[in-house]
Amino acid sequence: MEELKGLIEELQRVEKARVSCAGLLNVLDGIKEECGKGKKDVSIRVGAVDASIILQEFHAFDLMITKTVGAVFEYENGKLKNYEYLPSPFPKEKLHVHGSMDLMELNNYRNIVRLKEEIALASKVAEKCDLLLVDGSLVPLPGDKPSGKELRKEYEVLLELYRDLFSKHEDKVVGVVKDSRSRRFLEEYSAHMDSAVMGNSTDSTMLDLVLEKGEMSRVLTYSKDAQNNQVLKDLLPYSERLNCAYLKPGKNDRPVRIEFFGENRELIEKVYALCNINDNYSYPAILIDVDLRALIDPRNVERIYREIEVAPFLRDARMLRRNSRPFRTKERT
Repeated sequence: MEELKGLIEELQRVEKARVSCAGLLNVLDGIKEECGKGKKDVSIRVGAVDASIILQEFHAFDLMITKTVGAVFEYENGKLKNYEYLPSPFPKEKLHVHGSMDLMELNNYRNIVRLKEEIALASKVAEKCDLLLVDGSLVPLPGDKPSGKELRKEYEVLLELYRDLFSKHEDKVVGVVKDSRSRRFLEEYSAHMDSAVMGNSTDSTMLDLVLEKGEMSRVLTYSKDAQNNQVLKDLLPYSERLNCAYLKPGKNDRPVRIEFFGENRELIEKVYALCNINDNYSYPAILIDVDLRALIDPRNVERIYREIEVAPFLRDARMLRRNSRPFRTKERT
């Protein structure tokens, strides 16, 4: 197809421009540094949390199903010695019901519910470990903050959970973002980059060309101005101390973004060692484990839906038309 051929050629042009820009960045002083030796024989008690959520809209209400799991792995000389799961290795799903909302509020509510479950458990896991890894960013994203008043109380509860976690465990908590789309690094070095490259790149795509295995980007503040950031201003003074950096533990993998407080070099090296498990997939084993355990079984989801639908005297427990089209055979997602 000519259209596909043209698309590939355009992507090649963008990639060529990005490689050229990376060459210019590589010669700048202080843009990157060695990230320790990445020893795998660490001795540490590391914890992790992850949560998943499924949303289903019914005629008169919205149903959310969550599953949250935490783990603590105790390593001795790089080998797993003991492990523990909170609340259990195979936790049960939780159900959350709310009256019908508009789509924007519903998306906000879904994110708030998931984060509340995750951060509440994170505080418990943190009591049992030396280093706590959170799957994803350490703070809510702009899209998680509700614009209306109806969800403001729910959001305030979430913020209080974050404040409690940070006040007690700021020195050990790290956010690990597996697929970051942030442009914080590009923002910092925009003067050295072509605008076309800026518009077609992320920190990860650029630093994948700049960093070599065993290197990390320089530590940057999470935001240039936390006091005026729509999310960070709600988490002051902690958010002013929040930093980020990118590590390259795997030779054939992309950089990993980490978020943490201060500039704790020892903490960064420990996270690097935990990520340095495979040249093709740079991600801590404990986060892979909790991610798998937090998955919600589709069979359980289907059972819950069916029990609600057939419940007596519950006329409004009907699926929306777009989810119950009788002329299609495609399974509900």
